[in-house]
This record gives sequence, structure tokens and C-alpha cells, in this order.
Amino acid sequence: MEAVYFFEDKAGKDVVKALKEDQFKHIGYIIRECNLLGSERKGYFLYLNANSEEIDRAERKLEGLGLEKILGSEMKAVADTIRTGRVG
Repeated sequence: MEAVYFFEDKAGKDVVKALKEDQFKHIGYIIRECNLLGSERKGYFLYLNANSEEIDRAERKLEGLGLEKILGSEMKAVADTIRTGRVG
């Protein structure tokens, strides 16, 4: 299962601090600047690829840090770009 979240610069330090917990080392994650992926958003995308239980636990840990879960076609496009490394 894949999940993609958006966060702005101001949330960056808190997000990076949370990602240093052991739980995220097991899941693995990728952070990419939005504009490098062809997005008009200003900030960063956080990509998680894990089973649904791990994603749920991760979401609970990240709650209140200013992340927005990306859904639908935008999520698919961002996940595809991160996975393949090809923009557009």
C-alpha cells in the first residue's frame, strides 16, 4: 500500500524529527520537493510504501504535524513519479 502526504516548509523540522523514530526506519520513506516532481505545490511530499497496518500507525504518529494526505489522481501521479523517477 502506498500513501502520499504534503507538508510545507514550516512543518519540515517536526516531520523530519518524527521520521527518525524506529517505526519509520522499518517502513522506509521518501521525501521529495514538490517542484522537482512537477507539482505547483510549495513544500514537500512524503511517500510511504508499507502494509495498511503500518500506514495507519504512521498516520497516528504524524497526526498534528501539518501533513495533508494526498488522494486520487494527484496521489497516483506523485507516487508514480517517485517510484519511477520520471516527471510527467
